[in-house]
Amino acid sequence: MQTTPFPSMPKANQQEIARTLRLSQPTVSRALANHPSVNAETKAHVWEAAVRLGYQQKISQLRKGTRSGRPFVAGIVISIPHQHQAKSETFQPVLKGLSEKSSVENILLDVLHHEPADTECVSILRRIKQAGWQGCILFHPINEAVVRKIEKTIPCVSIIENYRGGFIDCLDVDQSEGIFGLARQLVDAGHRRIGFFSWVYQVETPWVQRRLGSFVEALYRCGLTFDERDCINIRPSDALQPPEAAALAAERIRDGVTAFCCAADHQAYPLIAELGRHGIKVPRDCSLTGFDGLEPPAGSLQVATVRVPYDELGRSAIGQLLRRAENPTAPRSHLLVDGELVPGASVAAPAKRLRSKTA
Repeated sequence: MQTTPFPSMPKANQQEIARTLRLSQPTVSRALANHPSVNAETKAHVWEAAVRLGYQQKISQLRKGTRSGRPFVAGIVISIPHQHQAKSETFQPVLKGLSEKSSVENILLDVLHHEPADTECVSILRRIKQAGWQGCILFHPINEAVVRKIEKTIPCVSIIENYRGGFIDCLDVDQSEGIFGLARQLVDAGHRRIGFFSWVYQVETPWVQRRLGSFVEALYRCGLTFDERDCINIRPSDALQPPEAAALAAERIRDGVTAFCCAADHQAYPLIAELGRHGIKVPRDCSLTGFDGLEPPAGSLQVATVRVPYDELGRSAIGQLLRRAENPTAPRSHLLVDGELVPGASVAAPAKRLRSKTA
């Protein structure tokens, strides 16, 4: 496996990766070469550290550690913002799934990081040529102009993000059914006025819009109505930072909202803490749900959520890429996998309406 570092990062070596992970250098070397003697979980940790530390290795060196015969070379373009790399709990499970399937299929993985908002893709196109990529897997939203240039060069598959209008297959979790399950849990607990909460980001986030759409659908399926006033950071003009968004959520709770569906777990957990600063306790005063299935921070309760099977998405992406490479002009596929509903401890019966701080 090959990794291309962040542009501003100095190149690391295998010894540095080994020290960071407290592994032997030979284990790191075998993991980077996708050798079957190293388990997929260890490979995922090594690959994540390699990308984070800026490790780079020549593709010719990696081919020495593969099975006999020329392997299929698959590029993995990861666009998690650099500052969020260490916090990403989705990165490693995807790499684990990619590792498991690529080892079976004799595929060499070449991982490259790309900043989501970067509209320049010269380095990616150069990498495709130099490393001999025969296909590409995209993970996390990337500037669409960049995606279209990659698609014109080699077959592509996307994990999570759905790029319409071309031949890029997409693998995602069934957000509609997942959010309906969370809404049903809230309704069964007695909630009738449920809001939607999200953050704003530096790049476009169609996944937030899709989850909002699934939320609206879920409300109507549960016999409830949608009120835009109870939804935070859903309009293009909205730009509330997390503390401001939480303050607005606190206002809506005092106005009668008894629960919020958050677009993601990484928004829900900070919201629990921020609401606490406003004297609102979850789930005593307000129930919350999230999405993704991240582990709760130390000392925090488990939020009700949908656990996304990222490892399965990684495994399926390899198989789908091989099929796409065999038939590049086949009709585009959008494949959904079921998420696991996690009831958590953030949902309770609605509390009596809180008094306004100004009352």
